[in-house]
This record gives sequence, structure tokens and C-alpha cells, in this order.
Amino acid sequence: MERPPEILKSFANRTARTALSPDGAELARLLRLAGFFAPPSPVAADGSRREERSVAAPDPDNIGIWGRRIEDGKVYFVRRQDTAAQWHFWANLGRIGPKEGKRRVVLLGESVARGFLYDPQFTPAMALEMTLQSNLGKGEVEVIDLARTDLGLETLIDLASSVRALEPDALVIFAGNNWHSCPERPEEILDVIATLQDGGIRGLKQSAETKLAGNVKRLLKAVASAYEDAGIPVVWVIPEYNLADWRDPESNAPWLAGEANKEWLSCRRGARDALSKGDVNVALEMATKMVDLDGGVSGTGLYILAECHQKLGDRDAERRCLELARDALIWEPSITISPRPYSVVQETIRREADAHGHEVVDLPQVFREYLKGDLPDRRVLIDYCHLTALGMRVAMAATASRLLRAFKSVEIDWALLDRESVKPEPEVEAGALLLAAIHNAHWGQTYEIVHYYCSRAIEASPKMAQVMVRLIDMQTRRAPIWMCRSSEQITSLSLPLIQRYLFRFNHQLLDRTLLAAAVDSLKKIGVSAREQLDKLRRDEHSVKARDIDLLRPYYCRVSPQQRELGWKLVSDSVGLARNDYYRAYGSESRFYFIGEAGCPVRLRLTCRLPDASSSQEAISLDMNGKRVGESVIGGRWDNVEQRIEGDVVRNGVNEVVIRWPLPEFRGEKAIQQASDDLLAGVTPEFFPVFGEIHSFIATALAQCA
Repeated sequence: MERPPEILKSFANRTARTALSPDGAELARLLRLAGFFAPPSPVAADGSRREERSVAAPDPDNIGIWGRRIEDGKVYFVRRQDTAAQWHFWANLGRIGPKEGKRRVVLLGESVARGFLYDPQFTPAMALEMTLQSNLGKGEVEVIDLARTDLGLETLIDLASSVRALEPDALVIFAGNNWHSCPERPEEILDVIATLQDGGIRGLKQSAETKLAGNVKRLLKAVASAYEDAGIPVVWVIPEYNLADWRDPESNAPWLAGEANKEWLSCRRGARDALSKGDVNVALEMATKMVDLDGGVSGTGLYILAECHQKLGDRDAERRCLELARDALIWEPSITISPRPYSVVQETIRREADAHGHEVVDLPQVFREYLKGDLPDRRVLIDYCHLTALGMRVAMAATASRLLRAFKSVEIDWALLDRESVKPEPEVEAGALLLAAIHNAHWGQTYEIVHYYCSRAIEASPKMAQVMVRLIDMQTRRAPIWMCRSSEQITSLSLPLIQRYLFRFNHQLLDRTLLAAAVDSLKKIGVSAREQLDKLRRDEHSVKARDIDLLRPYYCRVSPQQRELGWKLVSDSVGLARNDYYRAYGSESRFYFIGEAGCPVRLRLTCRLPDASSSQEAISLDMNGKRVGESVIGGRWDNVEQRIEGDVVRNGVNEVVIRWPLPEFRGEKAIQQASDDLLAGVTPEFFPVFGEIHSFIATALAQCA
């Protein structure tokens, strides 16, 4: 990978300084990243550097999890036993038969194309096949579903090449939500370090967009080279994002230069205050200043701007701000950010597909037309990027329109192919809606959207009320899911969709939002579940019965603090993390426990301020909206104890809020530290830390006995 001299300058200076120091280990890392210890890059016969990755030759024996088998002289592809651990990522398809007379369409893609939350009972492949058959005839066309959950860009290149063995008449690729530009090779990490030091987080975002555009361009070129010689039409389906309903958890800006972080926080406060008073113009001014300060690397100011434009009736400006908010964290793909189609992905597919003569189904445009100019919302998207049954129907009608043009050279508007009969059974729809409530709640979405899905699920099938009652029980028990009688009862209801997702992807959590929405939805149909929930929480989780560790995922994972809770997941999945304790990335940290009114509680907190050289400052504790104490702490671990009188404690869920002082903002030093961490292979810290917690325990006092 060629690097311009200006990118190498800071790296060269650092290498020279390190060479004169006793730190030989760091020097070795620098030289390794620079490529001095790596084998030479392959060079073509003409002396030019070869491309980093060429198109793989089609594998005649394996396609994804399916292996080639010959029976009675015919070629089949059968699921291989050695890939059994991956079967649940793919279609529930035991074998793929030989092509026999019908037109064959192969569908590739990610979880959106897989039909997440509806799969395997209703999928885009099913919707596409039904739509095509309504025009071509049932015996004239088949759709082979090779979509895979969590499909990455590189795997897609290999898969697209290998499906040539199925002799498709057309290839449909519905992907773009899982693509990113995470550095992996040493030279890529070196470029990230240089970019970070030269341009800060803003430069990192620009670099990520450029690299991702290059990766997408390479993908389309690889697919084109694999199919152009056979004249097989390729259709790209560009994904859309739920701009109207989905919101990333609000966070502070990452490290900015000088005192910009402090000014940014002041502007956010001013914007929120102005909105609460109805002064949209002041809020607009403050939010604009936020975006100017952070350079669009945080979504918070952009969400406020979108809200302002919505109140002013400017729909185009609102849409643009929401798109920018969706794209804001492209520089920091992590476990706390939902999958999404970035603008650079959508735009690159449009441009490159046209250059290669491929067909394009532009879902942002299709949904805009279908929704009559409204933002894409819960009507077509069930969470951040996955489709509702209606969304699948519309998307596949548009896809069928492109395929019919390729097959028959006729233009049929997608709206004429949109059939209301292309839909799942009511019980499948109901199950998907209930799963959507769980999924949205566990991603920190609002009570309103979670309650909407709970209510819709019961409306679609009364059977979901039975599932909801048992879900309340299952989520609240201390016993593991499979040891709960309620799990067995859900299984007996013969709802394969619910079983597949609820028992594979669900986690037992306190679930304040989800269970409140379930209780309220049940109440609307005359089912009282409030007493059941309150009793279960008291019996299973009351602080009166046992000490409560407020840092346990059950109590703190589902909250508006997604980044704070990432440390447990990072340390488990990535390897080297900067810490193994809770870090607060905002001025407030929220925790929850189950209490009983009149029962006093002692909170024991071990915490510190983020900088060991910090002077001592005060933190405060609030309980259920009431100030209950203050303590002075510093940069070393301090133990804080606070007695909470019984008249402050509520029956059921109690909220504890720790309020931290502003840290010392030293952006340049923090950026250098992040560079050092990248060099050392440690997860870097890109956001200011307000406080750190080693342990946080709630204990009932003796008077509770």
C-alpha cells in the first residue's frame, strides 16, 4: 500500500525518537508495522504491484455450507456436516437440486436478505419467488436463497464467485449493512495511526469513508468480472435505514482539539434547554455549533438539528440531518453500533453498478416513493435496517421489476407487481412483531416503539398474549432460561419463529422498558400482569434478600449507556482492552435495583476520577430523582458509602444516578494515547471519560429484616 510522504512524516519522527530511547520493544512494533519485517508484496511480471485481492476461481465443490454431490448422474449441493455450527446463519435448506427447466435466480445478502425476525417462515427470497411466479408462472422460475446472517464483504466476493456452479439466470445481491473499514493488516493500522495524529477523529472519519468506498468498488468489480463473460444479469438491492424511528444512544463527542469538548457540552445543554422552552431557532443555532465543533463525527448534534427542522417543517433538511447522524460513527464500528448502510456504501453501489451495466434496486428511492415522501419508518423497517413483511413485499416487487426487464426486455413498474397476497401467515407476523419489541428494547429504543410492537403483536394473534405473560416470567427469574417452566410452556405453544429467536438470541435482563410495555399492552385486552411482575421481581431480585451488584449485566445492560457497557463485551471478544471496569462517558451514570418501600439501603461504591493527577472533586448520588449524598474523590480508587433512608426507596425498580464533575479535556494528549494503544494492539479510547467504577453494591440494612 503506497503512502504519501506527509502521512509517513509523523511516523518517521516517532521512529527516530524511539531509536534513541531504550524502548526496543516499541521500535520493533513500529518497524513491523512499517513492513520492514514482512515478506515483500507480490509483484507482477511487468513490475507493477498486484492487487491486494483478486477474484477467486469458482469452487466447483462447495457453495457456502453446501457441498457438491452426484446422485444418479445429477449434481446436487447438500449441507455439509462439518459446517453444522453455521447452519443457523443460512436458509433452512438441506439440498440444492440441479437446474431443471425453470429460470433460476440466486439471492445473496446479509441478515436483511435473510429476513431477520421472520426467517425461516417468511423471507425476501419467498416474497421474490411469489412475485415472479405471479408474472412468469409457478413452474417457470425459482429463487435459491443463499443469504447469510452476518455476511461480510470479503465472504460475499467468494460466495458470489462460487454460485456460478448453480447455473443462475440472474444474481441478486441485497447487502451493504455489514461493510466497514476496520484496519486489520499492519500497514492499515499504520495508516490509521498517521491519519489520527494528523487529522484527529475528523480525519479518521474521512479516511474510513474513502477506504470503504474503495472496498465497495473492489467488490462490484470482482462480481462483474465473475459474471460478465457469461452474460448473467446482476441486480444490486441497496439497503435503507430506519431514519424516522431508530435512534443511536446519545453520547458525548469524541476527543476534540483544545477546549472544544467543553464548548460542545455547553452547546448541547443550551440546545436541549431551548427545545424544552420551544425556542427552535436558538436550539438550531446551538446544534449547528455542535456539528461545527465535532465535524460530524458524533450523531448527537445532528439528531437535535433534525428535530429542529422537523418542528420547522423542513422535511428535506430533516432527512439529510438524520442521514448524517446515521453516518457519523463510520469511523468507530463497534459492538455498540447497530449495522447500517452508510451513505458512501449506497452512493458507491449506485455509481459502480451503473458503470458495470448492472441493474439497481434503490430502496431509499423505492421506499420514498411508496411512503409518499415520508421518512423510512416502522411501516417498512422493523428495527434499524431489517424489513417488515410489507418492506419485504415492496422491496421484492421492485427487484422483480428489474429481473423481468432482464428476462423479457419489458418495463413493468414495481407498483404494478406489488401484491398484497405476498405476506406471512398472521401468527408469523405476530411472532415477528413481538420479537421486534424485544429486539428494539434490547437496543435501547424508546418505550413508545416497544409498546407499539407489543400491542401490534397481540392484535395480530391473541396467542402472543400467552407468550408475553410467560416472557415476563422468564425474563424475571434468576434461573437460566432453559431451567424456567415458562420456557417449556412457550415451547409447547408450537411457535417455531418465537422459539428460534427467543431462545437463541435473547438475554435475561431487568428489561424495564420491555416488561413495562408488555404489561401495558396486556392490560388493554384485560390481562393483568402487573402484580405478577412486581411479585416476581420482589421474590427473585429484592435487595432485601441479597446484596445486588449493580454492575451485573442483568441490572445495567439495558440502559441509555451502551458505550459504558461495552467494556464487558470488548474484553470478552476483542482480547486486549484498556480496562476491566466500568467507565462513564458522560456526566451521569444510571443504575437500577429492586427495592421495597420503607427498607433503607446502603450503597457501597469504589470509584475514581479518570486522571490519576486530578485534584479531588465532588460526585453526587441521586435516588429516584432526589439528592441523597455527595462525596469527594480523586484520581485514586476511593470507597464511598451512602445510606439511603427507607422513605426514598420504592417498591420495585429504583434508579440511582451518579453525577460526575467535568474532566480535564486534553484532546491532543488523548489522541496520542489512542495512537499508542493502536500500536500496542490495545483497544483505543476515543471518548472522554468522566469517571470509573470498580464495584457498586446495594445492601439492605438490618432494619429491613
